[in-house]
Amino acid sequence: MQDKRINAGYEIIRSFPVGDTEFVLGRNVYAPSQFVTWECSNGNNYFWGHYFSDYNSAMADLFDRAETEIYTQRSLAGYSKEEKTEKKTKIRREREER
Repeated sequence: MQDKRINAGYEIIRSFPVGDTEFVLGRNVYAPSQFVTWECSNGNNYFWGHYFSDYNSAMADLFDRAETEIYTQRSLAGYSKEEKTEKKTKIRREREER
């Protein structure tokens, strides 16, 4: 049995690994926005949180973020680490602006 993971008062209830990156869904029944999705590295470094008041919107965001990461990793094959970081940031910004 895996230990419970908690970040910022949110229990991680779903996770979706994509390569070296993981996307997680957290829930805090006491928070105004009860659900959050984060990108996570190393199993404990959570960042770029998207907050939601309903589960379905949070799940849609979780899958959208994972799908974007799959697309990004496929499109960056063959680039150096520095080029990947730069291009990945650009792709994310463009995606967030939609």
